This record gives sequence, C-alpha cells and structure tokens, in this order.
Amino acid sequence: MSSTSLSDATTTSASDPHAPLLRMRQSDASAARSSALALLLGRVTGRRGASMLVRETAARELEERRADWGYSKPVVALDILWNTAFVVVSVVMLICTVNEKPNTPVRVWICGYALQCSVHVVLVWLEYKRRNARRASGRREERGEDVTDSEDDEDSNQSSVTKRCESVNTLASFIWWIVGFYWVISGGNILLQQAPRLYWLAVVFLAFDVFFAIFCVVLACLIGIALCCCLPCIIAVLYAVAGQEGASEADLSILPKYRFQFINIGEKPSVGAGKMVPIETSSGYLANERILLPEDAECCICLCSYEDGVDLHALPCNHHFHSTCIVKWLKMNATCPLCKYNILKGTEQV
Repeated sequence: MSSTSLSDATTTSASDPHAPLLRMRQSDASAARSSALALLLGRVTGRRGASMLVRETAARELEERRADWGYSKPVVALDILWNTAFVVVSVVMLICTVNEKPNTPVRVWICGYALQCSVHVVLVWLEYKRRNARRASGRREERGEDVTDSEDDEDSNQSSVTKRCESVNTLASFIWWIVGFYWVISGGNILLQQAPRLYWLAVVFLAFDVFFAIFCVVLACLIGIALCCCLPCIIAVLYAVAGQEGASEADLSILPKYRFQFINIGEKPSVGAGKMVPIETSSGYLANERILLPEDAECCICLCSYEDGVDLHALPCNHHFHSTCIVKWLKMNATCPLCKYNILKGTEQV
C-alpha cells in the first residue's frame, strides 16, 4: 500500500467512526512505536470508556426499571390503600375511645401517626402523577411533538420538592416512632388498664413499622445478593418482561464472522494489534478483512482483549465483539450494546 493511499485511509477512518481502523504496513518501524504509544495513551486516558458505558447504561436501565416498578399502579394502589386504612382506623378508634384516660399522651401520638400516613399518601400520589406526565411527554417526544424546556424544568422542580418532603416525612416518622415507643413503655400497666384500646392500637402501629422495616432490609439484601450472583438471568428476565425482541438463529447466521490473528512486526508480534480474517458463514457471506489497532482489539461486553485465533462477530454498525458474548446479548436484545443499532429493524434506538 502506498503512503498516499494510507493517508487517505487514515483520513477516512478518522472522519467516520464506523469505518474499520487501518494499520500501516508491517515493515514500517515507526508504526510499531505509534501502536505502542497509542496503547499506553489509550489505557491511561480510559480506553475502556466504551465498555464502561455499556455497564453504566445497564445499571442505569436497571435503576430506572426499579424506580418505575416502585411507582407502578398496583404498588401505588397498595401503598395508598394501607396508609389510608391506618388513617381510617385511627380516626374510628379515637372517636370510640373518647372516655379512655391514658396516663401518657398516646392519643396525641396516634393523631401524629395518622397525619404522617396522610402526608405520605399525598406525596406518593403527586409523584405517581408526575411520573405519568413524564411518560406522556416522552411519548409525545417520540411522535415528534415539541416538549418545551419549561415543562422539563417544572417536572424537575416538582420531583425535587416531592423527594425532599418525603425525606423529611420519613425522618419525622422515625423520630415519632421513638416518641411513641417511649410513651407506651413509660405508661406500662396503668396505660393498659386505663386505655386498653389506645394502648393496643399504638402497639400494633409500632409493631407494624418494625416488621415493615425488617421486611425492607431483608428484601434489599436478597435483591443485592441476586444482583451479584444472578445478574445475567435478571437482565434476561427484565428484557423478557419488557417485551424486548431478541434475534433468532437465522438473524445471527448472516452476521459477518471473523477470526482474530495477531500481526507480526519484524520478529515479534505487535502488542494487541491484529487483523480480523473473515470466515465464511452458513449463509455463504464472506466479509472483508479488517485491521485493528491494539486499543480497539477488545470486546466491550466481557472487557477482555482479543486472543489469537478467537472468533469474532461484527454488526452492521461496524462494532465487533467476541462471538459468544454478542450472540448471548443479541438473543436477549437485538441491538448493539454500544450504539443501540437494531440489527432486525436496521435503525438506531434512542
């Protein structure tokens, strides 16, 4: 290859991020030093940014799904239902126990508990309405309708206020629980004899909060263990529940397939540099040979560099991965992990 054609190829590769990265001919000693320098600079400046982006995107997607599930209609309905039930029971019991004379202000504590439940119901309802409005604006945006910046700012401000109020209410609930526990304990047998129904109502409310806190801690621990041990299975289930469309064996069979080979410069192979030698697929398609720089010779799914002789797959968007890694991914979700290019629809998802 002449120096002119190399220059043109390098310019084309720099202007097009999807174009295959080319390497200067093997006899050029300066190319070896440039590759080593590119390798060092790539590692120092975070060359694994693309692969980290995949993990950050997956984590963000899981977090969004968790938050959306927490404010789904059944969960919100159940939360509002039991807190409203606490308020109703508190009001009924306070009316029915007018003649009881507790020796501690447990009646005040029950009123405060009912007030906190009412505030929680209002905050949950406001956040649920805000999320529905945000989803509606997202659908309008997908249809090409304009969404003003003022709507986004208003949504952000409302979310911030709601979260702060919920945090304050949670802290106040914790402090109020300690106060109620102290009044019930200090009342002792006298409180039980003079105001038995108020006593047992306060005990039930205190016990429910304890059991609910224990349940939340245990559930959080189980979710944490499941995320650490069964993350691939969880991702597969999430995609299945969300209706994500995976690629079939026929779709995967037409993808270009390669075998990675190290490039020898002089007597020693270049560190990480290599070429993607095309392999004929079952559909009879044979791709063009591609040459990779050292910093590009890695799979952004498993974060491992390519080894000599390993099989690779390239997507239509020109991103390449280990065959085993990308096949597992595409069977769950037929989009590129890096650019979200859909191999079935031929479009890039937003």
